[in-house]
Formats: sequence, structure tokens, C-alpha cells
Amino acid sequence: MSSIPRIKPKCIIFDLDNTLYDWVSFFVPSFYAMVEEVINITGWEREELLDGFKYVHQRHNNVEHPFSLLEVDLVQQQYGNLSKQELSKIFDSAFLAFNRMRKKTLEAYPDVKEVLNSVNEAGIDIIAHTDSSLYAVVDRMERIGLTKFFNRIYCRGRSASEHPDGHPFANWAQDFPFDKVVELPPNEKKPDPSVLLDICSTQGHLPTETAYVGDSLARDLLMAHKTGVISIWAKYGTHHPSKMYEMLVRVTHWTHDDVIRERSLSKEVRSVTPDFVLEKGIKELTTVINI
Repeated sequence: MSSIPRIKPKCIIFDLDNTLYDWVSFFVPSFYAMVEEVINITGWEREELLDGFKYVHQRHNNVEHPFSLLEVDLVQQQYGNLSKQELSKIFDSAFLAFNRMRKKTLEAYPDVKEVLNSVNEAGIDIIAHTDSSLYAVVDRMERIGLTKFFNRIYCRGRSASEHPDGHPFANWAQDFPFDKVVELPPNEKKPDPSVLLDICSTQGHLPTETAYVGDSLARDLLMAHKTGVISIWAKYGTHHPSKMYEMLVRVTHWTHDDVIRERSLSKEVRSVTPDFVLEKGIKELTTVINI
């Protein structure tokens, strides 16, 4: 890890997915557990079903679009005359399969809560920033127990899709402190530097006294570099089995244009060197900041 002297920022902004928990290793197994149960229920061809999911995800520009299964063409063709409530009952075991696997696989990386608590006690403003949408953010932060550590949470706006029963959130999320949340417009995404500058301004911090911790060189660190924010690369969050990543790409919302844009960002980021690198885990952050 870098030997640069320790720093004491007034604010630390944390990416969430693959920085505080392993999003890929939770979402991919959970999603495919649901897919396999749908196949058990219907007998549909796997690849055709995956094509249907990909189309829905691209339409909403979100691989975590709530209850995307109910919008898949195969479902609409065979059960189009049924309400969402009736459809959810038919596929209840599929949604349960997702939930069971999520319960097994979704957890904070080692030492995350301890480190966030130490940063809080040091009087540093802790902010969350993610391109994930509101419902997904609320779900994960509450399940893992991370909400209390953050003073503000910046995320994509909520999906227009609600729970089939007409409720946007499960009962356990009704007490979520929504006053902490700032829902960003769809066009304000990483690595747009104006997004990070706006967050710094809103929180009352200069970019030079702010640090950003994230796993993506092309999105998190490039954005921080362009704004003069101290960049801390959570390199530990980039290690995923290639097969699991391929399974994610199979159903992702990324379009051909998105892939081209990602390649362009990858080229641009080659000239960017993070200020600090966390090689093995977030606990190394305590050797970077002065707390």
C-alpha cells in the first residue's frame, strides 16, 4: 500500500457496491437462484428467459429493476391477463429463492462497521454515494446495518415500479431515515465530476478536504481525480470470479453504447494514479487517515 503520509479529511465519501460489501457475489447467485426456480415453475428455456430479463433491464437502465420478472415477455405472453398481485403469487417461490440466497450472501466486508465507527468518532463527515437506485440502497443498507454510520446518502432516484401489493418498501424499511437521502436525477452518474462537486458543495466541504473511497478506477477514482478530491482505491473490491462476472454481463442493462463508453473510460483512467490504495481490505483505511 502507498507510503504517503496520513491525511485528515473533513469528509469521506464512500461508494457502496463492492466497496463496503461484495455486490457481485450477492446479486449474481441470488438472481440466478430466482431464474432456476422460474424454470422449475414454467419449463421455459433458460436462454430465452435470460434474454427477456436483459431486455427489461435495458429498458429501465437498471439490472436491479424491482420485480423485473413480472415484465419479462414470456411472463406477459403466458400470464398477461393476470394482475401483478396474481403474478407475484405464481412466482412467489422464485422471489423467495432470491431472498434466501441474498440472506446467505449479502454481508459487509470484514471490518467495515468498525472502520466506519472509528471514522465517525474522529468527527469526519461520512457520506454515501452510489449509482444504485433508492429501493436497492435502502434494502441493502438496512439489511447489513450500515445506515446509522452515514450523515447523507446520495443515490439514483426511486424506480417507478412498486411492490405488486402497491407498497414501495417492505415493512422493515418503513422507519428508514429518508431525510438522509438525496435522490439524484438520472443524468447525474459517475464519473461526471459535476456530481461530486455538487455533493462537496452541498455538504459544505472543499474538494481538497474531501476523500472518496471506491472500487472502480474508471468511475470512482477518475471522478475524484477530475475534481481534486483525494482518491482512495478499494482495490480489494475488484476481485470477482470471471464466471460470475460473465453471468452478470449476460443479463445486465448495459447496451452496446455503454460498452463502448466503458472502454473509453478504461483508456482515460490509465493516466490516473490513486492517491492511496487499499489492497486487502477497508481496515487499511485506518493507516491512511489520521484518526
